[in-house]
Amino acid sequence: MGLFSNKQNDYFLGIDIGDSSLKMVELKKRKKQIYLSNYAFSENVSEVNFTKIEDVNYLAKAINKVRFDAGITSEKAIVSLPTFSVFSSIINVNSLGKKNLSLAVAEEAKKVIPLPMDEMTIDWRVIPDENGKIPSKGNMRVFLTGSPKKLVRRYVDIFKAAKLSLLSLETETFSLIRSLVGNDKSTVMIVEIGANSTDISIVKESVPVLNRSLGVCSSTITKALSEQMGLTYVQAEQFKVDLTSAQRDREEGKENEKQEDLPPLIAKTIEPIITEIKYMLEFFSTHNTESVEKVILSGGGALLAGLPEHLTKELDLRVLIGDPFARIRYPQELEPVLENVGPKLAVAIGLAMREMK
Repeated sequence: MGLFSNKQNDYFLGIDIGDSSLKMVELKKRKKQIYLSNYAFSENVSEVNFTKIEDVNYLAKAINKVRFDAGITSEKAIVSLPTFSVFSSIINVNSLGKKNLSLAVAEEAKKVIPLPMDEMTIDWRVIPDENGKIPSKGNMRVFLTGSPKKLVRRYVDIFKAAKLSLLSLETETFSLIRSLVGNDKSTVMIVEIGANSTDISIVKESVPVLNRSLGVCSSTITKALSEQMGLTYVQAEQFKVDLTSAQRDREEGKENEKQEDLPPLIAKTIEPIITEIKYMLEFFSTHNTESVEKVILSGGGALLAGLPEHLTKELDLRVLIGDPFARIRYPQELEPVLENVGPKLAVAIGLAMREMK
């Protein structure tokens, strides 16, 4: 199963098996338009990590429960691979033509992949040149992806048990690029603040050229609030939601009211994320002629009240919350709801969009 495969059909289901939640988006395509058919997610605040559960049948049942409860009917699934489990690198190859290219990539892959090749599922794509064209021979850059075969087999077994057709597997980063960046060729940074990790990627011409993953994340903030305020984990999680809702109500009621600063405890907790962002921005600008133009936030942590404004001030760079529904048609009355859940569903949306080229 190629990580970069493509099939054409009308309805597709993107399934994001996150650290502490299952998220799904069903999209349909009519002519050249993409429509939202359905979506669902099951969040877990008990700190269970779905990506580390080995029980195939448990995960299959959990997936189907979310599907059936939401009334999702599509059985054709595109599924995310957790960023931390996938190796990726940009390599340079010299090929005499298409027949020689696969051999050239395989040889270079042996030099950069830290695990034995017989334990990995390898896939790759040629990066367009400066003119936006994909070269067929000569010197070229190739984006290489490798995933442990054991992990791929596990996902195959999960979806076989769930009686779903697993069309393809894809790393979360590419799904985010598809849903949040689209055809924008500018250089951007995507910061995905998930429940148990924060993944940072610098994307140049729709290719992730620099990636880092941090342990400081949304649950880190929840734990800090829990400890400092004497709350249970569930209460602290609800406090974050209430804080964001209260800020949104103030903004809607008083358009000219100044945006409140990020609470000091939360600002201190996310300092390691800001430090890493600054390092990556500096490293990239030092080794490239261009700089990152903007930062796009995603994941549940992106909804923290005051976060975009805080990062904009700290980084002196435009920071915004990504809108994965920007190129998808949906009933207008759903807009307030989708605005709240969009950052959480960005990966699942990008997965479902994969097969709609």
